[in-house]
Amino acid sequence: MRNIRYHNVKIERFKNSNTLILKGEISNDVGKSYNAVAVRIILFVKNTIVVNEVFTINDLGSGRTKAFERHLYELPAGQSIDDVSRYELFTENCY
Repeated sequence: MRNIRYHNVKIERFKNSNTLILKGEISNDVGKSYNAVAVRIILFVKNTIVVNEVFTINDLGSGRTKAFERHLYELPAGQSIDDVSRYELFTENCY
């Protein structure tokens, strides 16, 4: 969605587990406040999708930037954060 932007996005490992944490900031330059923004994150190992999930960020006011943090599902057995080759992060919908 235009004018919903993501900044400072990082993917980190949670403690000593195979669970990943997605951290970043979202900015709303739309001129309208939203109760919820549905965001899709897709993680790839080479060209294979290993994580594909949607999460919500609540209460994103017009002209505001908000930090977010999301715990992602564990990677498949035998894979680690070092195997993640790329990610896609985009807005699915705003409510």
